[in-house]
Amino acid sequence: MPKPSKKNNTCKLEYAGKESEKDILSGKGAENLVTEGCFNVKNNAHGAQNLLIKGDNLPVLQTLIKMKNARHAALTNTDGTTGARLIYIDPPFSTMLKFRAKDNQHAYDDNKTGGVFIEFLRKRLILLRELLSPNGSIYVHLDWKKAHYVKAVMDEVFGEENFLNDIIWSYGGRGAKAIANQFSRNHDIILWYKKGLGHIFNKISGEKRFAKGSGGFRQDEDGRWFKTAPRGDYTDGSIKELEKAGRIYRTRNNTVRIKYFLREDENHIIEDKLIGDVWDDIPDAMHISRAEKTGYPTQKPEALLNRVISASSTQGDIVLDAFAGSGTTLVTAEKLGRRWIGIDSGSLAINTAKERLANLNGKGNEPVSFMFCRAKSK
Repeated sequence: MPKPSKKNNTCKLEYAGKESEKDILSGKGAENLVTEGCFNVKNNAHGAQNLLIKGDNLPVLQTLIKMKNARHAALTNTDGTTGARLIYIDPPFSTMLKFRAKDNQHAYDDNKTGGVFIEFLRKRLILLRELLSPNGSIYVHLDWKKAHYVKAVMDEVFGEENFLNDIIWSYGGRGAKAIANQFSRNHDIILWYKKGLGHIFNKISGEKRFAKGSGGFRQDEDGRWFKTAPRGDYTDGSIKELEKAGRIYRTRNNTVRIKYFLREDENHIIEDKLIGDVWDDIPDAMHISRAEKTGYPTQKPEALLNRVISASSTQGDIVLDAFAGSGTTLVTAEKLGRRWIGIDSGSLAINTAKERLANLNGKGNEPVSFMFCRAKSK
């Protein structure tokens, strides 16, 4: 009996209104898309094509797929591959709330729930999959309410075997109210999937600081701080070489452990550590600098997008955000030397992103060159 394929083994959510992939990919609705001087732009003076598009992202994504298939310059990476190398989206969370800026300007209504919300996002995930380059990957940023439903959807759309990480962004800082009857909710969930043919991953290290005198650290006779770890699979020959370099620590019962020297400042021991799947060192937008704050609700910090973009793309790669919001993805991509495409249907979002991009000029950066486009249905 033939072994069932992984795709056929994937659990699927069933709900009213679920469309077939074939219908979604057929481009129904894209023929109604009207663009104003957007999708046929020529290379600008800097040789890059960054697009900021105002419109419903569903037909816009369908149009971008056509451009990718036609090998349009706006969807071609510097290495000649077509499609976005990295997609990050921070979609609505199904909160049933109306979001406004500090000055009471309307941002967006997060009013979809149940199967309607799931299908809204699933359609876009299918199109985003088609927009990825062969070795591209996608990060989907959600909260505790719908992340587990969307994990099942992404297993279906991308394949469970292409799931890379369930990243916990533990931003903290909000605490728990004294009258709360549950643990405080101080984290978001970011699902990371690859398209299938490999993916880019640049390892990232972060600093952890410990007060001098903290447990688990020692000083040698030269005053250098170090920590130790078991010898693992080091050979006797390697241990001898490490001993010559002063890298061996012997316990009271003569057990061999390996020394790892640490940096220090006046009051702290500093440990460089590879970043894992719990990110607890990036504060949320409530605690970013005044200069970075835009007043846009649900703004994400540049430090968060810096980590995502640095880890999963290289200079010159295309980064796409289909729910661009305040433009954090676009601004960070620009600072990191990536090309970018941003889409949002809200006037406040587009205006905020445009202003942030314009403000990068005059700060030691090259002028930001992009084409602003409107997309709307007839």
